[in-house]
Amino acid sequence: MQYFIPAWYQNGDWKENEQVWYRSRTVTEFDDTVKQIQLFFRKKAAPFKIMLLGFSPNFRHFLHRQGVYHAPYWSCFDAMQGIASDRTVLFSFHDLSWPDDVEFIYSPFAVIVRRNQKKYAQIEFAEDGNMFRVDMFKNDERVCSNYYDDRGFMSCQIVYRDGIAYREQYFNEDGVWKFARFLDDGHVLINPDSSWYFVNLNDQKHEYPHHADDQKPESSNNVKDRKPEYPRKVNYQRLEYPDIDAMITEVVQENLKTTSDADIFVIAVHHLHSPVLAQVMKNRKTVLSFFARRLDENGIGEMDRKLMQDADAIVADKNVTARRIQEQTGLQKPVRVITPYDSREESGNSLHLPVQNILLAVDQINDEDFNTLVVLLANYILTRNHRARVCMFTRSSAYNRKSRLMHKARKALRAARMNPALAREDDKVSESRLDFQEQAACVFSVAQCVDEMTVSQKLREQRIVVDLQPVPDQFLQISAMSMGIPQIAGQETDYFADGKNGILVRNLSDLPDALDYYLGSIAHVNQAQIASYELGSRFSTEQLVQSWKEILENVEH
Repeated sequence: MQYFIPAWYQNGDWKENEQVWYRSRTVTEFDDTVKQIQLFFRKKAAPFKIMLLGFSPNFRHFLHRQGVYHAPYWSCFDAMQGIASDRTVLFSFHDLSWPDDVEFIYSPFAVIVRRNQKKYAQIEFAEDGNMFRVDMFKNDERVCSNYYDDRGFMSCQIVYRDGIAYREQYFNEDGVWKFARFLDDGHVLINPDSSWYFVNLNDQKHEYPHHADDQKPESSNNVKDRKPEYPRKVNYQRLEYPDIDAMITEVVQENLKTTSDADIFVIAVHHLHSPVLAQVMKNRKTVLSFFARRLDENGIGEMDRKLMQDADAIVADKNVTARRIQEQTGLQKPVRVITPYDSREESGNSLHLPVQNILLAVDQINDEDFNTLVVLLANYILTRNHRARVCMFTRSSAYNRKSRLMHKARKALRAARMNPALAREDDKVSESRLDFQEQAACVFSVAQCVDEMTVSQKLREQRIVVDLQPVPDQFLQISAMSMGIPQIAGQETDYFADGKNGILVRNLSDLPDALDYYLGSIAHVNQAQIASYELGSRFSTEQLVQSWKEILENVEH
């Protein structure tokens, strides 16, 4: 059995990253663990289970968004809260008990509840349209936030004092509080009347009836009629813990006793759970998985190094990540590189558009090179290819990122004595269009793509991808390769080969000729497309599954 331990946490705390539907995501949900689970689930590569250490009351919705709704999992917080069911339930705010004199006001974003002419509550909804939080107010000040589980009950309540959160209280399916976490110093109190947790890590998840923990399955001589065993209850060793980490450590350690010594644990390296796992995973077979985004955010801590010393294998998402690991730690163990992105033959619609779109990755381009590129591309469009358009590609989620990039482009155009309207943001059109007859066509735009789905959608409209960044965008390159889109890059990578699926450009002044090579000839585009598909065969889903099988077999034996 393989166990995948993800790092799906919010702001460095043991909580999921669920958010209100009307706010754009600042970070994509996709990571290395998502891809690993997708591979094992869809290809049925081997038996596996997700070991979820964080509080995630809407976990079923997350699995659905990733296309692995029926993936088996074990939740540490479910065990600590004594929750047994795993099925989502249709649940509305109308099912809650409200005073008779409240008024519901339906705004475009949330549902506001008023009572006695004052705000009484605000009901928030997640991306899938499910109610997940109700904020309660007194004298227009928030006093608590109730978090609802997608299985149909209130799972957690955060209480506020003077607008500051000071206590989290966690409940089971029947509304009985199981433990309370105090946020001033982090200590945790266990309910003395319900001081137990579930042990069922190696059991299949079932739909358990309420109060099932107090019942015993009836014996039967017929195996088919035999009911599944209910999770075993174990008493907490203490009624007070210094922090939630100590409590999680105890519950995980007890549940690990139900697993086999042959089981393999694939751990997404993250500073939050590394201290816990370094303690409970001693003498266990482990594979550490490094992902560039987490490495950039958290670095490599002392407990991460401890896990690395004891690990049976280490995997990185790309060569740059592998080099960073070895340089920062002096690690003697080999680091295997397995991309979390698989290639597949796809097709875009760029050939059917009246313009030729150039996608230009700009996040890591310095100001001097950015200005040079803007002027070069503007001059190329004005003098050599009037059909071309430039789409500046950014993965940044900053709300003003688009306007700042367009402002930089206009500034570069002015400095070169060119028309700044080529990068204007005002795209309003008058009824008669008379106001704009003399205006130059706007040739620059911005694509702000935080998550991988948005990247793929934007790529379908592009004729060519230009990524001259010091560290090329891995997902952008492999997606362009999957769609057969020619690439212009400043260095060769696993997903780009000079003269095959693109052109290597060392000097920016060579960029216009490289663009002309593909934008001026469909034959060259077709050649790059064929080369892309041949190169992409090395990163197919089947190849990724085989790579993971090899690692797990080596660890097993």
